[in-house]
Order: sequence, then structure tokens, then C-alpha cells
Amino acid sequence: MGADTPRVRDFTTPDQGLPVLVETSPVYELVLSLFVWGTKAETTDYDSGTEFFDLVESHATGDLADELNVMVGCDALWLPLIGLAREAKKLDSVGEFAEFVQSMDPIVLRRVLIDGACHKGGLTDEEAAAAAAGDPDAVAKAVSDPQVEAGFRSLLETDPSGIGHRIASLLIGFNEVIEQHISDAMPALRRDADEKRSLARSMRPQRIVETATNGVTFEMQAHMTGVLLIPSKVIRPWTVMSSHEGLQIFAYSVADEHLNADPDAPPGYLVELYKALGDERRLKMLSFLSEGDRSLMEVAEHVDLAKSTTHHHLRILRSAGLVRVTVGVNKSYSLRADRVPEAARLLDAYLTTPIQAASAATAEEQWS
Repeated sequence: MGADTPRVRDFTTPDQGLPVLVETSPVYELVLSLFVWGTKAETTDYDSGTEFFDLVESHATGDLADELNVMVGCDALWLPLIGLAREAKKLDSVGEFAEFVQSMDPIVLRRVLIDGACHKGGLTDEEAAAAAAGDPDAVAKAVSDPQVEAGFRSLLETDPSGIGHRIASLLIGFNEVIEQHISDAMPALRRDADEKRSLARSMRPQRIVETATNGVTFEMQAHMTGVLLIPSKVIRPWTVMSSHEGLQIFAYSVADEHLNADPDAPPGYLVELYKALGDERRLKMLSFLSEGDRSLMEVAEHVDLAKSTTHHHLRILRSAGLVRVTVGVNKSYSLRADRVPEAARLLDAYLTTPIQAASAATAEEQWS
């Protein structure tokens, strides 16, 4: 080896990608239900319409009803509890999680809420710490913003020593009202989580997030430690994003097919994908589009079909996610090449989901 031969000793860490976790629990669905309750003014934005809100209003009474009414508008206030529940490993029992919250150092709990609820009110870190400790001037500054909701103001103005008990009581009382609602949703949420775990084995973090959320993705940042995906019924059709100590959290809408009463039913998108591929003419179109963008007329001439018939086939391919249409001066069609290898992975995910479900059940037993 000559003196001019470059010598390299590489101590850099290879890019292993972010770990992707997919979890579901009654605690997560309860916290997300509090989030939805906080958006009560936007009832028409949810798939359930007013059903969820009517349920809560008809069953919450006394002090619980008063507390919930104060908390309308405090949606993001509750999202930090997702990170706390996971950190405390209190995911299976609302009662145990409520006990954990009540046992927390009240100043730490208040700081978590202040930092995570998007209501710092322009506070510096020092002022946020002082507000968490109950300093009157810092609290006054935190609640001086007219956009701060009454519920958040009420929590900050509570004696710090009592905040844990107050939140724990709200969690227990709210859970009693919607416990059956959550219980009914859990089988579908578990089915969805099992499927997404299977997909996560072979997809990049950004791609599995995009798939689960139906179009939302993220840019990798140095501070990120992982991704947590949480299927939810109560937030449908929304995706709710938050973070906890570098963990990027995406609560996403449980897919339609998992709400089906038949747990063995294949995912709707999988059926549509393979239905689109099960036609010789459509396969020829995909092959033609693999060579570059084409107009409707070019595709029709290539497969020797009328424009109307070709348009029908292209619509099926586009609905299955295999073809992209670009509208500009002229309309053109192109192949979504990234979806082609995913066809096999999606089928594999469906076929191996029962195995993954069994593995997940074993893991949950070990966890508990």
C-alpha cells in the first residue's frame, strides 16, 4: 500500500432510520377523546357528527359536567398525556394511569402541560418554570393572552398541589362516561395496528406514516428519536400530531376496512389495488406509462381502445394509487413507480397479519 493511498477509519454512525412503533390502548383513545371534546365547537368536522358529543352531554353530570364545560376549547392541552402514558408504561388501565398522574410531582406535571399544550403565552423558559411552580406573576402572564381558554387558565390558577388530583378525577369520570364507546372501538384499532406493524417492517418511516395517515409525512430532524403511530376512531377523519422528548407522535384515523365487523376481511385498498392489476389492458397501460408521461390520446392509441374506455381504466388505476394525473396546460398521466413494489408488500402484510397479531399479543403479555 503506497503512501498516497487514502486510509479511512470511519466512526460515523450509519443511518439506521427511525424506529417506528405502532401502539393502541384505551388510555390513548381516552386522551384523544378529551382532545375531541375540546373541539366541541367543530362537531361537524368529525365522522361521528354530534354522536360523540351527545353521548358525553347526556351522561356527564354534576361536577364532571361542570369540569368538561370549562375544558371546551382546550384541545391541545391533553396531547402531552399521550407521552406521559407511554413513558409511565400505563397503557392498559385508565385507573393506573390516573393514579400515576396524581402521584406526579405537581410542578413537573404543570410544566408538561404548559410546554406541550401550545399555550406558553410568550413565556421564556424561566417564566414557564415559574408558572409551573405557581408564581403569581408568571401565571398572570401565561393567562394574559386572550386566546388562552378558560380551562387552561383554570388549571394554571389551581393550587399546584391539587392539579394532579383534578386531572386524575377528570380522567376517571370521563372514562366512566365513554368506556363502552372505547371498548367497542378497540378491536378495530387493534386490527389496524397489527396491519401497520406489518407494513412498518418493510417501509421507510416517512412512507409508513404517509400510508397510515393517508398523505401526511415529515422531514427527518436530528432531535427525532422515533415515530409512534396510534390508530384512533374518535378523531376520524383527522390526523393529530404531537411529540414527546423526540418521539414524533401521529394519531391517525382508523381505516374503514378495520371498522368492518368481519376481522378477516381484506383491506379495501388491497382489494382495489389487485382488482386494478387484474386486467390485461390496464397492465399494458402501466407498462406504457413506465416509459414516461402520456396523454389520454396516446394511451388510448397504444392499447387500441376508445378514449372514454381508456379514461375509465385510467380512473381505476388512479383510484388504486398506481397512476398520477397532472393537470396543467395539458392533462398527462404518469406511473407512480413507488406503488408498484408496495403491491407485494401490502399483500404480504395482509397475509401475515394473523402472525403479527399473535406476536403482538405475546409482546403485550410480556409488557404487562
